[in-house]
Amino acid sequence: MIKGKKASVMQNCLFQKKGAATFIILVICTVTACTGFYLHKSIPAVENTLRFVSVIHRHGERSPLHSYPFDPYKGESYWPEGLRALLQKGKVNMYKLGKFLRLRYDSLLSTTYKPAEIFVSTFCTDRVIMSGQLVLAGLYPPVGIQIWKTDLLWQPIPIHSMPDSCDDMFHVTKRCKLLSDETKQRDLVIKKKLEDHQEFLAYLSKYTGLDVKNASHLSGLFDNLSVVEQQGLTLPQWTRDVYPKKLESLANLEFMELFKTQTMIKLESGVLINEIVSNMVRKTDASKNFERVLNLYPASDRILIRLWRGLNMTQEITSKPYYGAALFIELHEIDKKYRVKILHKKGTTDDELTTLKIRGCEGGYDLEQDEMCDLDVFLSALEPMIITDFDKACENST
Repeated sequence: MIKGKKASVMQNCLFQKKGAATFIILVICTVTACTGFYLHKSIPAVENTLRFVSVIHRHGERSPLHSYPFDPYKGESYWPEGLRALLQKGKVNMYKLGKFLRLRYDSLLSTTYKPAEIFVSTFCTDRVIMSGQLVLAGLYPPVGIQIWKTDLLWQPIPIHSMPDSCDDMFHVTKRCKLLSDETKQRDLVIKKKLEDHQEFLAYLSKYTGLDVKNASHLSGLFDNLSVVEQQGLTLPQWTRDVYPKKLESLANLEFMELFKTQTMIKLESGVLINEIVSNMVRKTDASKNFERVLNLYPASDRILIRLWRGLNMTQEITSKPYYGAALFIELHEIDKKYRVKILHKKGTTDDELTTLKIRGCEGGYDLEQDEMCDLDVFLSALEPMIITDFDKACENST
């Protein structure tokens, strides 16, 4: 079972509450008109045994994270809201994700928004917060007394964001001595791996105008070209012989969290895992009177990768999660016994859900019946990865 405090780690830091931004008004008007077909698609229905679910999803489609000196696609004509910003397509698809959640979990959630039923938390990145706002817009269109403006079927719902100085759960930017030490060692490993590719790095430097010399440069460059391609823009001529395969293989050295030790994986996912399982345990205790049924975590692709590895899935994650990719960690009650089911949604355009399993839980699965893991077995399997005291795990000096 979980050691230490079982209360939510959200109470450890002062959150900045961000209500829904006014940009949603225009988005909802646009999206509502073009999503009628979506409602007719087959959404897998949830079992009536469900008691609680945590949903962790990647944000919507965005503009590139970085540009480079010879980048042919710069400025507002290509990226009207700047780099790192949620694109119109991303806004539409996040709204659709909210509709997906409503259709799947309609039997679990009240039709009207009830603050006690849902808690939404994330970190301080605009595109991620905006994605969360759009998901909520699709999940909770106002009905009845909650309609405050008849020509606008939207209502404000709070999102709690964690400041960088205190983020030990998402990007893990809070001070952590042990993680810093481990990261330095990993960087040396990756640097060694790149020593055999100096000619390739020189080629990239020549045609990009960027002094490409580390894995972060490669990752940023690959991301830029990927977004350009996704937007239907013509890739520069120099990319023909190097994109996607060669550039991707080296970019993934850094991006796919390769060469990370078990200590690093735990430090970067352990607090979030504790948050998820602690809420499950609270839900099983009738004396707690825990009304919440949904925790929603808008996130990034890196966070999904880290959580996937922290949960020690039997299925390896081998590629970057698509926009709108999501993990659903469900708590079910069957014959007075609590069981856990983990589902994966590949992206915003794929409504199929794949069941995932974690190592160490094999004996707790009834594969023929429901592919669920007994909660006590699930908790036991994850206990080595759970962090209840981040400073202690980081070996931070007081």
